Amino acid sequence: MSYFAGRGHRIPTMPETTDLYQVLGVARDATDKQIREAYRKLARKWHPDVNPNNAEAEEHFKQLTAAFEVLSDADRRKLYDEFGHEGLQGGFDPDKARAYRSWSSRRNAGGAPGDQVPFEFDLGDLFGEAFQPRPSAPRGGADILAEVELDFVDALRGVELQVAVPGHAACPTCGGSGDQIGTRPRHCAACDGTGRRQVVEGPMRIMGACDTCGGAGQRRTPCSACRGEGFVRTQTTTKVRIPPGADDGSELRVRGQGEPGLGGGPAGDLLIRTKVRPHPHFRRAGLDLTLTLPITISEAYSGARVRVPTPDGSVEMTVPPHSQSGQRLRLKSKGVARANRRGDLYIELSVRVPERDDADLAQALEKASAVYGGPIREGLRL
Repeated sequence: MSYFAGRGHRIPTMPETTDLYQVLGVARDATDKQIREAYRKLARKWHPDVNPNNAEAEEHFKQLTAAFEVLSDADRRKLYDEFGHEGLQGGFDPDKARAYRSWSSRRNAGGAPGDQVPFEFDLGDLFGEAFQPRPSAPRGGADILAEVELDFVDALRGVELQVAVPGHAACPTCGGSGDQIGTRPRHCAACDGTGRRQVVEGPMRIMGACDTCGGAGQRRTPCSACRGEGFVRTQTTTKVRIPPGADDGSELRVRGQGEPGLGGGPAGDLLIRTKVRPHPHFRRAGLDLTLTLPITISEAYSGARVRVPTPDGSVEMTVPPHSQSGQRLRLKSKGVARANRRGDLYIELSVRVPERDDADLAQALEKASAVYGGPIREGLRL
């Protein structure tokens, strides 16, 4: 199990230069149906079950899943279309981003009436922690990402887990102050103790964190034991419930179980990312499942009623007469259940020939050759 932290941000699964529409191979004006169909087709091709021990295929599948999760959600797709990957970051404020874009556009175009009226814009409101004041003001704690491995069936049906989560305790050297023993905080002259400085000149005062004190308003000598953080790392265990339908790369947010806040700020969140172990018989693409079903020569030729396993238990289905290996049948709404959606179960037939020699069977099959309408490999060429 591995952990990553990043304040208020969803951990990215692909480079921010990657175009999500290109990942799925669809146009930017693609319909929801076209996006689903493209995802299902590519997921079947790149699924780790189909490409065992292939790291490149596994990474490609994760990118497909991440792209589909954004583009299949109307709200997130709208933000992505307007702002790109930046619009998907936690805490992003689209209204302030539009206001800044509008002002910047008018300014570059030579200004508009009223543009010379000064007003203040804080970069921290738009871009988060890189421009925010540090410990002197309350700050929300960072999110923690924990990756857990799930059994295929547990992922379908949901499971309760005990997850080890890294935490913090007050530094025993500095008592939690973050200051080196024997030192005191000093007033920052650069920002006059406010923690904020104007970073762009002009009619709009664009403010950011003071680069001298890091936004704290004070200059400190950090504790050598905790590097000025005021805490040391510990580990605790928390119980989480993974809901039914979790997929490879799915994320579950547990509020308030992340890094502690600073200066009285709220704790961050715990993000649980799932890694699903492959199943020996079932393959998954989104909410759809595929099962390779062995059938006998007799069942393939004459048709039969057979029982097949599904997430809801065993059901009976009809194998039609004259079925072929590789033929796909669909059991509607027998796939993965997730929230209020339900996928399908696809049955891929595999005609099995007996491995044991039998003279009578061989003779019967020899006679069966006469039933074919013509050479079965006729026209087969490169």
